[in-house]
Amino acid sequence: MFRLNTRFSASSAQAVQCVRELAMANNAGLSATIGSANITRMRGVAGILAQSAPYSSVPRQMTQQMTLKEVGIMDPYVIPEKENRPSIFSNYKTWVKYAKLRMRNTGMTAASTLGMCWKLKDFGLTGRFLGESEEAYIGMNEAFAKGDRKYLEEICTPSMYAKLKGQLKDRVGRYEWRYHGLLEKPQIVSIRQGQIGGHVLIQMIVRLKSNQSMGVYDKKNKLIAGDLKKPVPVLEYIVFQRYITDPEDNWRILGKTAPSS
Repeated sequence: MFRLNTRFSASSAQAVQCVRELAMANNAGLSATIGSANITRMRGVAGILAQSAPYSSVPRQMTQQMTLKEVGIMDPYVIPEKENRPSIFSNYKTWVKYAKLRMRNTGMTAASTLGMCWKLKDFGLTGRFLGESEEAYIGMNEAFAKGDRKYLEEICTPSMYAKLKGQLKDRVGRYEWRYHGLLEKPQIVSIRQGQIGGHVLIQMIVRLKSNQSMGVYDKKNKLIAGDLKKPVPVLEYIVFQRYITDPEDNWRILGKTAPSS
């Protein structure tokens, strides 16, 4: 669980600056994806968090009976990695569809950023938040490996915590997880804003590509899966959520999503 400055600001100039910072951060981000062989290797470790499949414990359509925390991912769309994007020359119709989706994502992200920065002073969009989002991601993986349910409950939303708790219950063996550093700078690829029950909700999708390793050991401390000495590249898109009109709420991990095909 991490928190940034929540003082209110009425400065439109600051909001515009936040949008500019986001654009600069996105332009600086490198576009590379994990290879299929590495994905297969990581998925071979039972219960590993490094899977880029989107999930949500609640349906898309929200009802009045739902609590504020259980609204799901508002918009899981992520622009495909550079090498997977359609070409205007090879498939024009697919490229037009992709171009429209990308334009829509850029517009909605800019509008949500403007609204968020209008309310939050000193948000630190390109620096502080990205650094703390990486720390939260590391903390979640370490807590999952150790079976630390208390920390997982603090850093995750209820739906995400319920999913991880279920995985902890079903897994076999002792887990060890190591983080070997970023391969590319973290990048905010989407920001969405919604109003739920009178509260303003912000969801941000952060692209994180890093080297990780995991080992699974039996009761005799024998390695039965993975290898801590062999880090592999892992690419994940983590969804963070916060009700910015609630001074008691903090940024938490809501779930994961994956680039659209």
